[in-house]
Amino acid sequence: MRLNQELRQARRTLEKNNQELQRIDQAKSDFISIASHELRTPLTVIKGYTEMLMDDPKLEKGQKSMMKGIHDGTLRLHEVMDSMFDIAQIDARSLKPHLQSVDLAQLIQQVCLEHVKTVREREQILTIRIPAMPLVKADSHLLEKLFHHLIRNAIKFTPNNGWITISGKHIPTIINLPNGGVEVIVGDTGVGVDPNLRKVIFSKFYQPGELGKHSTSKSRFKGGGAGLGLALSKGIVEAHGGRIWVESPGYDGQLPRQSVPHHPAVDQAGER
Repeated sequence: MRLNQELRQARRTLEKNNQELQRIDQAKSDFISIASHELRTPLTVIKGYTEMLMDDPKLEKGQKSMMKGIHDGTLRLHEVMDSMFDIAQIDARSLKPHLQSVDLAQLIQQVCLEHVKTVREREQILTIRIPAMPLVKADSHLLEKLFHHLIRNAIKFTPNNGWITISGKHIPTIINLPNGGVEVIVGDTGVGVDPNLRKVIFSKFYQPGELGKHSTSKSRFKGGGAGLGLALSKGIVEAHGGRIWVESPGYDGQLPRQSVPHHPAVDQAGER
């Protein structure tokens, strides 16, 4: 009887702790949702006014430079707010893709063009190897966000002179894909992923290493960020009925290396 009482008490304590954890998680989701809503409006106002001032021909060169700094910072904050808003939708299971026919190869090429400047600054090689594939039913806006995050992540965790390769293929009809599908692989010669963290990296606000030692650069090697990119990527893929995973045959958190392997896809993150 005593053991049964202790077991019942332990079960009640566990249930109470689980409820508290659920309450905390809901509070975090509510905070993200409220913050993203409340901050987007003032950021839009700041963005608009700085753009007006930057176009003012009477503004001095030094003042325009300061305005540009404010504008760039505002855009970065706006991007973080958009990611937080999308994460809040994912948490609330209200992220609904607006499906239309999308040329995936063309979309990926367009996204890559927007990263050319950063790739050149990092002296990396970005290669696209996507054959002709059938159109997919997807939300093009969400897919753009998805590949922006994946490519930026590959750039950030690949040292200078490294390789980033994006490849894809059409998957014919199989048992778990009665209508067929596509697989896209974003590969890189970066630091790899610790085997113990291959599921954790898709969690909200996850940051590899010590947070205090990270820069907030979007492209600097191992630079920090909001920790939402891969969580958002996972939510977007799953909202389309697909799945995302990581494969990493090695892990070296101490890169950059002095030399880079010639194989362009040492690290692979796949999306089906």
